[in-house]
Amino acid sequence: MINYPNVPRTIGAVVSRRLATLAELQTNLGQTDLHGLLEIIAVDSYNERVAAERRK
Repeated sequence: MINYPNVPRTIGAVVSRRLATLAELQTNLGQTDLHGLLEIIAVDSYNERVAAERRK
């Protein structure tokens, strides 16, 4: 997999999932917000994996 060379991985993950824009992260949202959004990504990813396993 390729990383975003000019953006931290945490910010890249949130922006690529369209949970926030780069501008929002730079201006309106703080570190706590970023961590909350990363938690959402982690939980959603886990739930998607569990659901996929159950469909097999």
